[in-house]
Amino acid sequence: MSKHFKLGISLFIAFAVTAGTLYAEEKRYEVKSGVVEYAITKSGNMMGITMQGNGTAKTLFTAWGNVELYSEEGETTTMGRTEHEREMTKVDHGKLFVVDFDQKVIYEYTPEMLKNSEYQDFAQTGKEMIESMGGQKIGEERVMGYLCEVWEIAPVKLWLHKGVMLKSEAEMMGIKHTTIATKVNLNVSISESDLKLPDFPIKSPSENMIFDGEENENEIPQLTPEQMQQMQEIMKNFSAS
Repeated sequence: MSKHFKLGISLFIAFAVTAGTLYAEEKRYEVKSGVVEYAITKSGNMMGITMQGNGTAKTLFTAWGNVELYSEEGETTTMGRTEHEREMTKVDHGKLFVVDFDQKVIYEYTPEMLKNSEYQDFAQTGKEMIESMGGQKIGEERVMGYLCEVWEIAPVKLWLHKGVMLKSEAEMMGIKHTTIATKVNLNVSISESDLKLPDFPIKSPSENMIFDGEENENEIPQLTPEQMQQMQEIMKNFSAS
């Protein structure tokens, strides 16, 4: 599992809301810049298998969200076995960069490539995506003192302040997943060094899809079977009207 491309539920939730418009230079958020730190917890029982985990995440953005770096790190214990997880992505004026720490490589998705990738839905703005998936605004609440719109897209609830996610809750396949902001600083100075990706080579995802005429399982960015099942369940629930 450590050699596979990882895309956790929390990362999916964060991007489902914050990926914004990747095809045009528009304001993704109603805030010019910001830094948000999160605490992540997950626990439950999936088909008799007990799972528990925790972690932290951080997003930094500038240029009204047209440049944003999201990172996440944590541990998940399943049946007594603990696995460390680390993820990082960056949106930069229409491009999406996904870091694979296991392979020490960064995959670059252009807007055209996103159309035919697992990230194709990220090309929409947050609210466009929510509404297209049948999501509804169900109220307003404060998180860390910031007034948020509360949106529900079964089985996920999202708390958005001016487009920026401050909290999310989801329960899928018996696993409850919560992400909540622990520190919020908006309209602050963000330097280029703050948004720097690791010093890994940058490749196109298609470069590693074929190796000597056959698929190279150690090089292909892919989801684990468990993550694929989770993603399919998410999309099935999102698409239900």
